[in-house]
Amino acid sequence: MEDITPMTDFCIICGNPFDDKTVPSKEHIIPEALGNEKLVTYCVCEKCNNELGSNVDSYLTDYILVKMLRKEKLEKDKDLQIFDSDLTDDKGNKYRIRDDGPEIFPKIDVDKQNGHIHMEVASVEEGIKEARRILKKRFKLDNVQIDEIINDPERFIRGETQYIVPGTFKQDADIDQARFRLAVIKIAYEYAVEKMGVSYTSDPDAAVLRAYLKAGRNGKKDFGEKDYKDISERCHLNDSFTEVIGTVFNSIPDKLVSYTVWLVKDRGNQLVCGIRILNSDFLTFSVFLSKNAENYMKKRKSIVTVITGDGQLIEA
Repeated sequence: MEDITPMTDFCIICGNPFDDKTVPSKEHIIPEALGNEKLVTYCVCEKCNNELGSNVDSYLTDYILVKMLRKEKLEKDKDLQIFDSDLTDDKGNKYRIRDDGPEIFPKIDVDKQNGHIHMEVASVEEGIKEARRILKKRFKLDNVQIDEIINDPERFIRGETQYIVPGTFKQDADIDQARFRLAVIKIAYEYAVEKMGVSYTSDPDAAVLRAYLKAGRNGKKDFGEKDYKDISERCHLNDSFTEVIGTVFNSIPDKLVSYTVWLVKDRGNQLVCGIRILNSDFLTFSVFLSKNAENYMKKRKSIVTVITGDGQLIEA
């Protein structure tokens, strides 16, 4: 059993002291669903861990464009279903969505009184399968009787093959920007505590981030306009790399890097966390953490953590 020894004596999300009811847990700073197994903290209680996963992390990990990246880059997600299993095109045709393309839903008309079944299916094989199912369930025939019908060309009539050109499919790709960014803020906040210690939890800006995380953890569905603006100002999407991590990347081939998280003091003495997930520009962010970086970065200009594709954790 893994030894879980937190650096704090309280949960850094809810603030409750660790005891028999509030138990520390292994929390993946970058969600495990995104492939991270190395960068973790033990300063989050089990309840917050579970609720953050359901009500915060999922808005990042399950967004359709992120799922595409997961399927492309993570071996564990090669079979990940990206789109809804059933979609209807603009012509009204209903399809099953398979990895090799859309497959039209079978259209079946059963006339039990006259003993007729009419089917429009994607293949002869599917037609036979559906016919067997209907003959057994609806007409109460046994396997011998069903085989006789299937093998009789005058009773099981195969029509002409027709090729249907699918119409346009639409999949909802709307994004809840506040919750998407909040999932990124969670990464930055937990990383800051893990690297700078318990003192960061007393920072006024840390208290603001923690309040948002608690609200998200509790399942708050809608953030107000003021909250949305503040969250957006604290978390910027698609920020480019800073010069700080350049020296680290000079020693690691870019294609081997999967995740990068770094803390840096900017020119205005603000503490900023940079995050790059799956080495993707789309999943590159910067998060404002504190107005007083000098309180935490007195002897260092930056802290950088890199996780390579083969699971090495490199810190500089």
